[in-house]
Amino acid sequence: MSGFDSPTPSPSKSRRRLAAWLAFGAVGLATGAVWASGIVTSTSSSATPAEPPAFEKTGPNDDPSLLVTKATLVEDITFDWNGHWGSIAANTSVFKVDLTEFDAAKKYNVGILLDKDSPLEEWATLQLEFERVVAADGDCETAAATYNGGQSPKLLNSDEQDAGVYWNGLDGGAVYCFGVAKAEGDEIDGTFLRASVVPPSGDPTFIATVDRAS
Repeated sequence: MSGFDSPTPSPSKSRRRLAAWLAFGAVGLATGAVWASGIVTSTSSSATPAEPPAFEKTGPNDDPSLLVTKATLVEDITFDWNGHWGSIAANTSVFKVDLTEFDAAKKYNVGILLDKDSPLEEWATLQLEFERVVAADGDCETAAATYNGGQSPKLLNSDEQDAGVYWNGLDGGAVYCFGVAKAEGDEIDGTFLRASVVPPSGDPTFIATVDRAS
């Protein structure tokens, strides 16, 4: 069996190798780590601040609603009297809500409210059947002829607290007319008008509102 032993380097060769590695390390330290990434730093500074310009305050501005002019008055209701019984002589469109400039996919709510300050002390009963129709030509005076008690009717009764009637989820892109049909004023489930003093010294005031539903 034979073997091969590595020769042991002489002391002089070992000293020369050590000197070479020490020289390489000295160069590395002088020029930076041999395998280090490149990194650079920057220190920020601030310039002398200037005085800001004076802020001039102005009065508050209202943010106008796109719906603010969309509900308009067409005609007031006229009540006729025969003794203590009231009646309405002709179909009457009271309010017009014009949503034609809005997309049909958008939805709107319309309400007709009895003004809380209406002087009704001399009214025994004030009950009105309001109807809603779509005006194909945008004319609510013409559309009034279609009121017949069956055009999406809602019953507004002044005996109720915060009296009002509402139509919800109406499509944009149309003109809606709201009013009352000709009535004798003695319909229990419709328009019913009765005064304790004839004619009553005060008449009701109605308010139309429109708001975006979706």
